Amino acid sequence: MPSRTRPLWLLALPALLVALGAAPASAHEERPAQFPDGTGQRPQFLGYDNHRQRVVCHGDSADRIAALPAGAAKRRSERLLESCRYHSIQDAIDSIAKRRTSVYVLPGTYHEEKYASSKRSEYCSHLQTSSKAPLLSSEYIGSLSSPDPGAEQEAAETGESNPIALSYADQRTCAHNLNLIALFGDRTPDNGSISCDSRFCGTQLVGTGRGPGDVVVDNRFAKLNGIRADRMGGFYLSNMTFQQAEFNAIYVLETDGFVLDRVIARGNDEYGILAFASDHGLIEDSEAYYNGDSGIYPGSGSDLNADNPDFEVTRYAIEIRRNNSHDNTLGYSGTAGNSIWAHDNDFHDNATGIATDSLFPGHPGLPQDHARWSRNRVFSNNHNWYVEFVDSGICSRPMPRRGYLDGTVCPVVPTPVGTGVLIAGGNFDSTDHNWIYDNWRYGTMQFWVPAALRDDYDPDHQYDTSNHNHTVANHMGTDPAGHERPNGLDHWWDDQGVGNCWEDNHYGSAGQTDNFTVDPPACADGGSVFLPGAAVKDAGFLSCSQYDRNDPAWQHPTGCTWFDSPTEPGSEAVVPDQVSSSALVLAPLLTTAGALALAFGLGRRGGRARWRRAA
Repeated sequence: MPSRTRPLWLLALPALLVALGAAPASAHEERPAQFPDGTGQRPQFLGYDNHRQRVVCHGDSADRIAALPAGAAKRRSERLLESCRYHSIQDAIDSIAKRRTSVYVLPGTYHEEKYASSKRSEYCSHLQTSSKAPLLSSEYIGSLSSPDPGAEQEAAETGESNPIALSYADQRTCAHNLNLIALFGDRTPDNGSISCDSRFCGTQLVGTGRGPGDVVVDNRFAKLNGIRADRMGGFYLSNMTFQQAEFNAIYVLETDGFVLDRVIARGNDEYGILAFASDHGLIEDSEAYYNGDSGIYPGSGSDLNADNPDFEVTRYAIEIRRNNSHDNTLGYSGTAGNSIWAHDNDFHDNATGIATDSLFPGHPGLPQDHARWSRNRVFSNNHNWYVEFVDSGICSRPMPRRGYLDGTVCPVVPTPVGTGVLIAGGNFDSTDHNWIYDNWRYGTMQFWVPAALRDDYDPDHQYDTSNHNHTVANHMGTDPAGHERPNGLDHWWDDQGVGNCWEDNHYGSAGQTDNFTVDPPACADGGSVFLPGAAVKDAGFLSCSQYDRNDPAWQHPTGCTWFDSPTEPGSEAVVPDQVSSSALVLAPLLTTAGALALAFGLGRRGGRARWRRAA
């Protein structure tokens, strides 16, 4: 981006943050992550007869196999049952002697009791954490030396916890502090490389049933993560269900080359499937539901196109295809979700369908760039979990009593209910050839995020987001069967950024509905132009940043309409986004206050609550 004249609001921004009580929040409370070197490759399935194998069975696996209908799943499970030597998935993994070993898991429900109840070793109990607010769940507090009684009582009552920012070496040494099942591929973490170089590289963990529902790993909120694959190049996970984790059901970190195939991630307090700072990845044919943050989260995808000035990518880091993510707070989200291609998926019945952003500091690869969403069905994302489960008090119960597997969703983050696709400060993103319909607030939503909100105060960077995004050739407000199912507005935009364009989209009988102040030029003509000092379009969202599901005083911040249920188009007017009194006071100071205030609304909590965007 070319240099801009420094606006007055930027000079006052640090003081303004303090005045708002919106001190920069930590993006996540895991260790700082880095991208792989990109030399890995996506693994291939080794089949059900890999000679390097371990077989895991449960006490009732034989009965479950006998009950299977005749077919391939029954035959292979019967054959593998004869070779079963392990009753713990982790024990089988730990026994691996050579790379590219397959761990076959026979039908059953696995709790991994030995690891679920494990306490810290003498060494682990003295680990220091870089987390500024290391509130632990009751399980972990009980294993700490000299625990704080007040924190123990609070954790026991709320069921809440925060991830601990342990180094890779400490995570590997203390594998079950935070993880029910753990695989660590880098055996030489002090050599400066994060590449997989151990006997665990290329491990494949595969359920043998007819589908992922036949093999269930139930964390029962014992650990933060159901399964963690850390620096695990060549990791392949298939045909299994993971449920009831405090943080992530399935967690892939700093991994070059992985496949998540036919998995279910359900009933988790935050994320279903989470990949972070990884490359050469594939997430396919899977289902994610009842998750309090995102069903699928490809955060900080390897930033392969960071220096690419063109709309076309060099290659994608992670492909996401043929998945069904529904009944979550967000179907898909990704801070710094770079170089991601999500296609032929269904994102429906969430609060928001798809979201990407440049809001949270500390994520490698900011600002976000070069994602593509194509041929997806993004529809009916109108579920108001805030009213249904936060306001009702259900989310105040301890996690095991909230009923996550029965459909409870406890939103961790604020998001505008009724929105299909949300781009908060992305660049070079393509939203094309999708079916986007029946989202009662907005079909698509796009706004600028100043660099200051990722703790970058360089004046030349403040307008480096919301540029060169293309929304083209989508079906808006009609479903694949040809029925009209309108969005509240097809397109909402704050008028900020250069090179943005909306064209060749198909609309229902009412035609295109949007809030554009000036229609941007066509993509071939360069798209939108820079507009300094745009109108205060977004100011009403400022107070949404104060959302805190655990504090009744901040579950519905004054002036925030994101958590108001939008009405179905055609019945009444869609709930408007009102301007809050605080935003009106700030508007004269913030000459570009519209997008800035919206960015505060998504990215800050006024210092009141701890953001837990992953890694």
